[in-house]
Amino acid sequence: MPLPIMSESKLLRTQVYEYLRDQLQLGGLRPGDSINVKRLIEELGVSRTPLREALLLLQANGFVTILPQRGIIINDLTSQEVQYIYEILGGLESGLIISVFEKIGKEEIERMKSINEEMLLALSSDKFDYYERNLSFHNVFIGLSENQQLVNLIETLKQRLYDFPRKEYGDQWKKINYEEHLKFVGFLENNQAKGAAEYLRDVHWHFKYPECFK
Repeated sequence: MPLPIMSESKLLRTQVYEYLRDQLQLGGLRPGDSINVKRLIEELGVSRTPLREALLLLQANGFVTILPQRGIIINDLTSQEVQYIYEILGGLESGLIISVFEKIGKEEIERMKSINEEMLLALSSDKFDYYERNLSFHNVFIGLSENQQLVNLIETLKQRLYDFPRKEYGDQWKKINYEEHLKFVGFLENNQAKGAAEYLRDVHWHFKYPECFK
């Protein structure tokens, strides 16, 4: 049985996203570069119509811009856009933590603590990927949500923020991030749902160090 249109489109969007991301990581493409649709069709082995639908979704999420006669432009991420994404994520995660707070138990808290310590180790060794562990820390509570649209939106914003292409935000940002995670976990351990939500919105996702994002 063929996949439903929306599912097929989502799968292709992921395929195109991963292709462009990999090209960015390998240096074959840079933000601001253009790539021809014909080349994408040949590389991915897909037809033009579903590919265009996938690209339109990526464009709506800020990853690319489609320009007539020029192909696909890989979007750069400016400091101002980073600030906007921070504001949005702060609002989304603070609301989500309230909605799932009763589901957070000792197991989830210990898991977040363990992941956070792995983030600290990643600062001085290659044993862990810092950014992957950072995402995993947040996903412990995000994964408790039944609102899949919200979860998908948060994931898309973080892909744009961290991984298209992979950004290096510096050790200062990483250390502050680790310390803020500790304080956030403290709110969870003390059963302070409002405090945890406000800390996410007003402190953790507050855009404090623009120099880290240049």
